[in-house]
Amino acid sequence: MALFSSTRVTTLTREADKQRDLQNWAEAAELYGKALDLLGSHKNRFRFLVQKGNCLKEAGELDDALVAYDEAQAINKSDSDLHLQRGHLFKLMHRTSEAAAEYQMSFNMDPTNENARGEVERGGSIAVVSSAKKHTNVASHTIWLDVTDFVVYVKHNNSLSGIQRVIANLVLYLKKVDLDGYRVVPVIPEYDQFKIFATSARSFIDLVEVFDNSSVNREDIDSALELVHRDRIQVFPEKDDVFVVAGAFWIYPHYDNIMHLRQAGMRFGLFIHDLIQIRMPEYVARDATDKFNVQISDALDIADFVLANSEYVASDIRAYISEKKNYNLPVKAVVLPTELRSNEVIDRIQNRNILDIAQTDYVISVSTIEIRKNHPLLLRTWEKLREEFGEKTPNLVLVGKWGWEIDEFRKYVEEKGYIGDWLFIFNGISDNEMEYLYKNSMFSVYPSFAEGFGLPIGESLVYGKPCIASNTTSMPEVGGDFVRYIDPFDWEASYPTIRQVIADRDDLARWQDRVKKDFKVKTWHQFSAEFYDAVVENAKNLLGSGIHAVCYLPQAKFILGGTHDILRMARTDEKVITFRSARHVWWHPANHWGAWSQNRRSEIQFISECGEGDRVELFLRLHRESNRDSDPTVILNAGDGDYAYRLSEHPTVFRFTGIVTGGGVVRIFLLGRGKFPSNNQFIGWSGIAYCKSGDSELLALTYSSIIPVGKPPHELPFIPSMPVVLP
Repeated sequence: MALFSSTRVTTLTREADKQRDLQNWAEAAELYGKALDLLGSHKNRFRFLVQKGNCLKEAGELDDALVAYDEAQAINKSDSDLHLQRGHLFKLMHRTSEAAAEYQMSFNMDPTNENARGEVERGGSIAVVSSAKKHTNVASHTIWLDVTDFVVYVKHNNSLSGIQRVIANLVLYLKKVDLDGYRVVPVIPEYDQFKIFATSARSFIDLVEVFDNSSVNREDIDSALELVHRDRIQVFPEKDDVFVVAGAFWIYPHYDNIMHLRQAGMRFGLFIHDLIQIRMPEYVARDATDKFNVQISDALDIADFVLANSEYVASDIRAYISEKKNYNLPVKAVVLPTELRSNEVIDRIQNRNILDIAQTDYVISVSTIEIRKNHPLLLRTWEKLREEFGEKTPNLVLVGKWGWEIDEFRKYVEEKGYIGDWLFIFNGISDNEMEYLYKNSMFSVYPSFAEGFGLPIGESLVYGKPCIASNTTSMPEVGGDFVRYIDPFDWEASYPTIRQVIADRDDLARWQDRVKKDFKVKTWHQFSAEFYDAVVENAKNLLGSGIHAVCYLPQAKFILGGTHDILRMARTDEKVITFRSARHVWWHPANHWGAWSQNRRSEIQFISECGEGDRVELFLRLHRESNRDSDPTVILNAGDGDYAYRLSEHPTVFRFTGIVTGGGVVRIFLLGRGKFPSNNQFIGWSGIAYCKSGDSELLALTYSSIIPVGKPPHELPFIPSMPVVLP
């Protein structure tokens, strides 16, 4: 009997192999199944289970293929090819995180498996084997790291600024380290197209490392950028994945795609560098302040947590949320490092101007040359120093690109003939060249009016160079007692501090010795580890929490949602509360007055102050596009029956009742019926209010918020959009 079974199995498997090679997948799978029925617990069972799974997968029988693979895995969990095939299967099933985990496991089992390596890196990760994870479960969730800001910035610049260095090092960190339970994938979303694309981490690292070259050129940057874009693939974040923006979050058109993914269970975190655009608008352009006000409101409304680059900024964010929002968010400082970007390549300096200036005595100041960085203080100081010390005055070296509102400064130094005499300005130099200038300077000066961190202060100390910096905002946090501080608003009071170390070189030498001996460097590696630890900690705290609406609305208040409404609230003491994140499905991006539905059917969801089962009075202000031939209706349902209303081109408030669902969530379903003027803009929504039914006092307050009572003119003064002063 055993001989007969063995012969029969051989016959079946040979025929199965033949049908497999002919790509007759269903027939092959059936034959492998018959052979397995005869095999029992034979040692070849594992091999034929894998083959059966492969054929079922190719035949489109994905669930049956998974059953075969699961049985094979119960026999042998350490087979690299099995995990590779399971990865292929999960990819076909659109189970992205599980596919990534299987590919990583396959690579862990056999680092020579190039197919596994390729799949890991096609998914955006770096193929790294961790001995701690070699025979355990690997990443089951993904951290999608938005690198758009970096890509946009280097498209137009030949050197990196502070924010771009953060993104660069967060990706470089992945070359040597993996995270427990999470993989990190760099992404370049197309926010306005509602698409997210992963790029190859290896291609992105190659782009970053272009900037290690002291002779970085536009051709090399563009070539590396082209590869980053070429290697993009569309990805679909899943529940409990984390999407993190660590760059300039305010540059994107809108966050609607992130909002919808957040509503489906993805988590969203922001890394905020400062609030200068809204706390100190005098240092930025008006349109930048307006853009920031809108984007920070929208982004915070859908965020799960916020990270900040300093304790000062973290405190400022908490204060902003308390002042302007009606909810709390976890905010944690992940303090930036105090070194230039970690660079393993040392290039010889070839810039003749840099080599020449390094042979002289000079003081260095590194920052974008713009109004906030306070370069006029340095100019006035050096003019006075040259009056006192003449040619013995050290040169002044400015490193940074030209920025905003600096034309008068630029014209002044050019007409005075300072540039190339005792003032030297370097734009677009490499990190190696900047390091060289730091190391050969006497000391550095950083007189900025305001900073979120002040990276050049730390950089100076890392290279053993004393720094004189402003005593405002976060800068004392960076420099501690290794830095001497000045008042950036008083150049005359600052002059003695700068003069002292130029006049007394022994004092400068003692100060420098202390910096070299005692200053402890915080590396980019340490920062990146803390950053990802904070992201993972927040993500794990949120695991298992229910999927729900993200918009918290107070009752008895008429809530608006236009961009102009945000800017008006931002200019006053009023909290910035909008309905924008209540646009649950089938809404266009918000505009200056509210939002259009993009379908006849749409839904609103918000978190109320009422309990499950409570009846609420609801008020929606709606309208349609202007068209005298169109007279459609809107049907509203919030769990307490249908309510129909005739839609006008004039915004009209409609009242109806609803029932609160679990978690205090109110769900409103809208249906546009009849002929509308447009086939992609149906119902215009510009206001919402609600209150618990049966409470006459709350109802009266709600009516008052919708139809406000007038005030005496002296109680309602004119508030200009920007400070106005008499010339």
